[in-house]
Amino acid sequence: MRAICPDCTSTHTRKKGIRRDKQRWVCNDCRRQFTSPIYYEEDDVTFPKILLFDVETSFYHFVGWGTYKQFIQHYQITQQQYIISWAAKWLYDDNVQSDVVTPEEAKNRDDKRILKSIWNLLDEADIVIGHNGERFDLRKLRWRFISHHMAPPSPFRVLDTLKIARREFFAPSYKQDFLTKYFDLENKLSTDFQLWVDCEAGKKDRLEEMVKYNRHDVMGLEELYLKIRPYIRNHPNLGVLMDKDVCPNCGADDIVETNSEYITSSNRFPVYRCDSCSTPYIRHKRNSSDGGTNIRSVAS
Repeated sequence: MRAICPDCTSTHTRKKGIRRDKQRWVCNDCRRQFTSPIYYEEDDVTFPKILLFDVETSFYHFVGWGTYKQFIQHYQITQQQYIISWAAKWLYDDNVQSDVVTPEEAKNRDDKRILKSIWNLLDEADIVIGHNGERFDLRKLRWRFISHHMAPPSPFRVLDTLKIARREFFAPSYKQDFLTKYFDLENKLSTDFQLWVDCEAGKKDRLEEMVKYNRHDVMGLEELYLKIRPYIRNHPNLGVLMDKDVCPNCGADDIVETNSEYITSSNRFPVYRCDSCSTPYIRHKRNSSDGGTNIRSVAS
């Protein structure tokens, strides 16, 4: 497992060689370098890097012939949209990272600096989680990346909690604000239209308010993800990433066989349940003829 930084307590750390029989580490958040004893354990398996994130964007500016309903053409755009701020955190890590444009960058609509910082996190992630992240946040980021001639980050799997909620539940609303309030989780901060206007004007206190709003979104997103995780039928299999027979949704090894069976058109399989996250599964490692990890969610 990754070491914990003694300065900022972040687990967002990476190895940097061995010196005098001790493992050297670098904290990706505060850049502190430190050492720890080397543990040679067969069961020491690295947990996948799961990143939760959210971005806030500016307005498009365009001209038109009235306030009536109309289709805006691309040549009517006078100023392009840019990223005002982003916030992200690694799953189970208390440290919420963020970046926001400076007042000068906001006035110049220059997001290149903060794009580099979120690019570094995405490049490191194995799995990325966002609410409407697949349709909105990631597409917006990719457009801004290519607009600044940046290469795409390394491949990662995407979990969109909005798509999952719409597919699995018949809720009155699928907005994060509704879901977090309904389940009594970390709520969004209240904002208004003027906040975006003031941020584009480069007002420092309002930019700080924006990134605070952004950070609370990510904290609520993590709690929402953990709440609905047992219902995610197509969750990336953490057992494959960890190369270990564990719960594919949460990575725990507290798997218990139940008295239930899942019947397919050609076979029947015992149902297992994770005692840590309560997710039900079929097909345990013992059911696989080749001995490899072969565990998956019931309806996948």
